[in-house]
Amino acid sequence: MSRKQKSMEVIKHKLGKFSRGEKNSITDLKGIKVGHLSINKDLLDPSGEKATIRTGLTAVLPYPMKKEMRLFTGSFILGGKNEVTGYEVTDDFCYLNSPIVITNSFNVGKAYNAILSYGFALKRSEIWPPLVIGVDDSFLNDMRKSYLDEKDILETFFNASEGMVEEGSIGVGLGLRAFGWKGGIGTASRVFSLDKTHFTCGALVASNHGNQKPLKKPEINFRSEDGKEGSLIIIIGVDVPLVPYQIKQITKSLMNGLPFPSHLKNSSDSVIGILFSTANPMSMENDEPIVIDFQVVDDSFLRTVIQAASEATHEALFNSLLKAAPVQGRLGRKVETIPDDEIDKLLERFETQD
Repeated sequence: MSRKQKSMEVIKHKLGKFSRGEKNSITDLKGIKVGHLSINKDLLDPSGEKATIRTGLTAVLPYPMKKEMRLFTGSFILGGKNEVTGYEVTDDFCYLNSPIVITNSFNVGKAYNAILSYGFALKRSEIWPPLVIGVDDSFLNDMRKSYLDEKDILETFFNASEGMVEEGSIGVGLGLRAFGWKGGIGTASRVFSLDKTHFTCGALVASNHGNQKPLKKPEINFRSEDGKEGSLIIIIGVDVPLVPYQIKQITKSLMNGLPFPSHLKNSSDSVIGILFSTANPMSMENDEPIVIDFQVVDDSFLRTVIQAASEATHEALFNSLLKAAPVQGRLGRKVETIPDDEIDKLLERFETQD
């Protein structure tokens, strides 16, 4: 068993009581696809200036996007310093019909336009509002130089897969770092039962936080940017039939109850979470929202959903660290994969929660 496999089993033992899904991924939920676009280049721009590009884009497609439909959704934000397009509309109306895209802050506009173009290409009457979350990857990536092309973003949407999700230094995760080590993309899932009916919860995270007070500073040059504000992005999908007030209750409980390390809660890092349910889809085929086979679980089951979402989120976070390959970026900076002893320290900082 490899070092990473051993660490993952320790994490599962300490953080979880529910079983993993078949792929241990957000794509364990039927209909969800994930796509990555990575840009890893050293170039000279037209002026002759060197550009070190370590960036990308990660997209979560929450349902088969050719269908005219909406999903119930809810969100939570701590810090609120990241660009999040479409947030106000999504929060007010509690529905989602767009891909969820994470990219660097200077490419948010391009991703927004690409989502609209994607809807036009699918001949959708509506794929609005586009939901794009911006992150700061400037420690490793020269954000001033934008090489993200709409054609490549569209290709990422069309090639998104329901299969195994690549994790670590991939997509938007290429330029991220967390706790002073290499951050990136992580995913995990949990299978659980409510009144003898089986359900699945999946999480995908982009870890780019905890750098203001790293557990142990690696032997790299953090320069003056060591204390820079970061962010943790969390996307959660469930197939439990929920209505908006329940989703809001779950997202609020996750934010208030998830055992994040205390230094993350007390830092100026942002935490952004989106939770959606693939159950009770609202068909828009006839220009009117119609919920087919509407169902809802009793509120007494929400605690179990919260626990499953918490477990999936935490394992996804650790996977984003364990599976991130070292990356050397701009100004010669290199960020290494977190070692075993630092994973152990991080685990110790997580409070146990029933």
